[in-house]
Amino acid sequence: MHDAIGMKRPMSQKSDLEGHRLAFADDAARHLAANDADRGAVMPRATIGRMSSASASQPQTAIAHSPRTGAGALVSALREADWLTADRVTAFTRVFLVLFIGCIAIIPWAAPTMDVGHDFAAFWTAAKLALEGRAGDAYGDTGRAAVAAVLGQNTYAPFFYPPTSLLFWLPFALVPFATAAVIWIVTTGAAYAAAVRAMLERGSVVPALAFPAVWVCALFGQNSLFSAALLGGSAATLDRYPVIAGVLLGCFSYKPQIALLAPLVLILARRWHALAAAAATTLVLVLAATAVFGIDPWIKFVAVLPEASAWSLGGGPGFEKFASPYAAIRLAGGSSSTAWFVQVTAAAIAITVLILVLRKRPGGAAEIALMVAMTGLCVPSLGNYEVVILAIPGAWLIAQALAQGWLPYERIALAALYLTPFAMVPAGANGLQLAPIAAAAVAILVVRRIRHLPFLDAPAEIGQPLICPTAQAPQQK
Repeated sequence: MHDAIGMKRPMSQKSDLEGHRLAFADDAARHLAANDADRGAVMPRATIGRMSSASASQPQTAIAHSPRTGAGALVSALREADWLTADRVTAFTRVFLVLFIGCIAIIPWAAPTMDVGHDFAAFWTAAKLALEGRAGDAYGDTGRAAVAAVLGQNTYAPFFYPPTSLLFWLPFALVPFATAAVIWIVTTGAAYAAAVRAMLERGSVVPALAFPAVWVCALFGQNSLFSAALLGGSAATLDRYPVIAGVLLGCFSYKPQIALLAPLVLILARRWHALAAAAATTLVLVLAATAVFGIDPWIKFVAVLPEASAWSLGGGPGFEKFASPYAAIRLAGGSSSTAWFVQVTAAAIAITVLILVLRKRPGGAAEIALMVAMTGLCVPSLGNYEVVILAIPGAWLIAQALAQGWLPYERIALAALYLTPFAMVPAGANGLQLAPIAAAAVAILVVRRIRHLPFLDAPAEIGQPLICPTAQAPQQK
């Protein structure tokens, strides 16, 4: 639940989220159609998926509710959650942000043995070897020894990112490890914040930055903020600038599993320019990596994949550190065969829903939001630090809610999902993996929201006027 919920405004004004109890879930289409008919609305295609600015600017009619007590009052409070006002959420997340920064600042004194940026060491040492002309050594014992030289003697996972990833990390090998880690975390965090901000038309990015999953990723020095930035950027540009969106998706050649569903999504939505750009970008990165590093890294990358698979799917670091249905079953004590059955079933359901929903072409941001949520159910080796990518469908949901009104239980559901990373560690210690539940909940919220979009079959070209089917000619004044 990122930014959305909040935009600073004078104290004398009420938050635009206060007091709005929209009877939206069951009659949104009729309500919008009636309003548009009265106004003779002509809506630009760029605003497909949102209410027209004229409609949004009109005051909403308050819905009378009889006084409730007990269980009825609790249900109403959860259903509408209008106590989650913009100002309250912004203030709450500001406190979060200050606490997170303070906790990191005292690590050298409170936890001097803690390795901040632990995972970034693998990226930096691999890039360092590549800079020395030994990119292939990153995939073997030499690469592990290099990580041990930075972090201390221990057992480390093999480096199993494709050679294209080295192109992104190569510049960081030019500076010392600590400096590189700080630059990496700050730049990817800034890119993530910019992507979320592009998806939201109003509000601050403080809730997005204070999302607990962001700080999990930052502490490890992982690359999920970079992934979230690419996904958010593609969501923000897919309608208007499909080539740019395709280039951003093509950059996932550095970590293909995160964009596993991207080709299917682009084909279903008939995003041919974006698909061509993504394919071209991937090809260019592969050729560039081969030209710079040679063929040896590719050979050793393929050779290390079985070991990497055994390490992750065998629970080398602990199944609590993964976020897939497969890991959830293994963490709960289930066998490998049972876990694979659940994983394949979850992926099949996710892909089926994806296909059915995207046939209606709900718009670029909605398509990427749904893709991200479904990815959380389809990748068996997804790390728990990848939960931060759920910020992208969360940002889309909030943007839609601010434009159209909140659906029942949507606010409270997003608030609970926002806090889920806090509960993941104690839950994992007790054999319960919450990440797949969170991904499934986000997917359900996105599908429900897509079903209530005013227009579902968005044309490929954006920017030309679209006459609403129920609209009448504007009246002369």
